[in-house]
Amino acid sequence: ILETDPEPTDILPVRQAKIWYAACMNEEERKKRGIKPIESILMQTGGWPMVLNPDEWFEDDFSWQELEKSYFYVTGDLVFYNIRPSWSANENGTASHIE
Repeated sequence: ILETDPEPTDILPVRQAKIWYAACMNEEERKKRGIKPIESILMQTGGWPMVLNPDEWFEDDFSWQELEKSYFYVTGDLVFYNIRPSWSANENGTASHIE
């Protein structure tokens, strides 16, 4: 299914999956772009201190909360922590927890 061209009759998630799959499978385009997409994301989120010169990194301008938000927008997942509701039954009844 993913290897066929997107059709106007495809539902939106299928069309998007086909487009993303085609982008991932386009080896020529990946080689042409190289690490530019990753580099762009890193620079938008304050750079990568391990590879920057000391005079390029300004710790006071860095916020892990802003970085977490930026990465969440890119990946759809939290990077530094995980919030999950869970429930457990005990002798006093049911307890709910946030981990």
